[in-house]
Amino acid sequence: MNPNDENTVSLEKAQGWTAEWRKQCPDNCKAFLVPTADLIEVLNELGLIGDKAAAKAQKRATKKKLDVRAYMAIGAEDGSPVEERLLLVGTKQIDGVYRDIINGEIDGESLGLTDDPSSGIYDFTSPCPNTCDSSSPLND
Repeated sequence: MNPNDENTVSLEKAQGWTAEWRKQCPDNCKAFLVPTADLIEVLNELGLIGDKAAAKAQKRATKKKLDVRAYMAIGAEDGSPVEERLLLVGTKQIDGVYRDIINGEIDGESLGLTDDPSSGIYDFTSPCPNTCDSSSPLND
């Protein structure tokens, strides 16, 4: 991934956005741990990766104990309105706890998972309303 990718968010910005969520929504959930195997299955269902590649990726993610955490956030990009956001980071299970991987590191220790110097914090979501599927049975 390119460190200049428009979907990466700096650690400082992400910290501000997640703090704003916790300030405005103190009794709400802060984040969700999403099994990587489930994300891979969605990509497989969409036809973006084949069955064989999906099975291999799911096995590798499970073996390496890698999942994704989705943080709730509130913030604005330059010139954009303030809106709710979903920030995604990779995680690795260490001693039974899934630890966030930021800048390719956990607690300043490189994991050697990637040579990418970007933050590893991604925001490529669009909130609903405005991007809702009005005919979805989940949107009644």
